[in-house]
Amino acid sequence: MAQRRGRGRPRQTEQDTSQALSRAALLRFAAQGYEATSLREIAADANVDVALISYRFGGKAGLWKSIVSDAASDLRDALAHALSNAEAETDAERLRYSMKAFLAYLLARPEVPRLLLRDITVDTDRSRWLLDELTTPLHRHFFELAQSAAGSVANPPSHMQFRIANFIYSAASTVARRERLARLVESLADDAAFEEALVTTLIDGVLPGD
Repeated sequence: MAQRRGRGRPRQTEQDTSQALSRAALLRFAAQGYEATSLREIAADANVDVALISYRFGGKAGLWKSIVSDAASDLRDALAHALSNAEAETDAERLRYSMKAFLAYLLARPEVPRLLLRDITVDTDRSRWLLDELTTPLHRHFFELAQSAAGSVANPPSHMQFRIANFIYSAASTVARRERLARLVESLADDAAFEEALVTTLIDGVLPGD
């Protein structure tokens, strides 16, 4: 005989609860910033007891680091998947596929660049941790691809490291501030037009004439 379920809401699993907390915290941190966000707000959004945050993550800093680690892991997976499925014949095409995958990741999760940009511009333990956990590995990934691609063109562009860093920060900043930019450029309100503008201005600028 099937076991009867008690009244009320179904009990969340530990994984469900952690995911709800992470999602609630991500949205709060992205909208308000780390310092302005309280644990009580996050707990209320996730519909859990506030004490659970300290139990699961060790506090607000641990929760923030967990969110960034998850974002870094998801991004690595997205970039690896893009390269493994890319029908690319040249190093320049591999670079382009990877850059487009990065843009697609940001466009699908605009709250992530909003969160990251709030902390990377201030010299704190969080910004340094973010640099080590996400930004530096990401820059290394694209720079290695760009070096290989540069060797396959007749006139490789100069300042390649800067071009890559500028691509990463510009992409994150532009996606995070899309609503403001759309007030100046009406076409950016359209998803397809916005993505096309990102590809043309950011990706094509790394290896022009590849």
